[in-house]
Amino acid sequence: MVLESEKGAFENIKNIVKPFLDIMVDIKKEGLEYVPKDGAAILVGNHRSDMDPFIVASAIPRYISWIAAEYTERIPIFKNLVRETGVIPMDIHGNVSVSSIKRLMSVLRGGELLGIFPEGHDYMVRNDFAGPMVDFHDGFGIFAYRSKAPIIPFALIPIEETIETIPIHARIRSMIGLPDEVCHIPHRVQYKSVKIVFAPPLEMSEFRKTPEKTAVQEINRTVRATMRELQIRHGMYAADQ
Repeated sequence: MVLESEKGAFENIKNIVKPFLDIMVDIKKEGLEYVPKDGAAILVGNHRSDMDPFIVASAIPRYISWIAAEYTERIPIFKNLVRETGVIPMDIHGNVSVSSIKRLMSVLRGGELLGIFPEGHDYMVRNDFAGPMVDFHDGFGIFAYRSKAPIIPFALIPIEETIETIPIHARIRSMIGLPDEVCHIPHRVQYKSVKIVFAPPLEMSEFRKTPEKTAVQEINRTVRATMRELQIRHGMYAADQ
């Protein structure tokens, strides 16, 4: 169950960050009506920038409990934010702890939104911001199947952006305790204008009679295909990429 203090901290930070974000970035929204006004759902989208969770939270008038890499708790700027707003840390190698699973399932059973970027940090590690999505971590399909919460696929479509050198030297990132591949990411995306496009929900009732392993594979395939179609339709890259 999400604590009221976590919701309150989330809203307080959002109220502080959103005015600055609105000045810095022109955020366009399409399909916001597909995000339910109440009740559980899993938001699943592509991940191109460390700005992404703030962009999405700015667009959606609800609390979102994000799943994030466990190493974000080591970053001084984000440490308190992660702990106070109900962010659920996950091991980047896919070793999901029982406590994390219990927390995220309690979020969904409590009728809240769970936010997931299934590429993890791998897209940013690859650092080719013109390329298509990288492989997904498949846990979101399991969480959806077991909780019966619908999945709302979405795509972040860059309209105008700059690619900037990360200002924190790799040696400092290493001293903080970040993974080696994160320490050596050379560039980051800074959005100037971005569109968030939401797709209709994928309901778990479609998979009720399908065994879990098969259903999860189909859920993951369908969500990825939906996100890819959104990106192609909005000119992010060509269909043959």
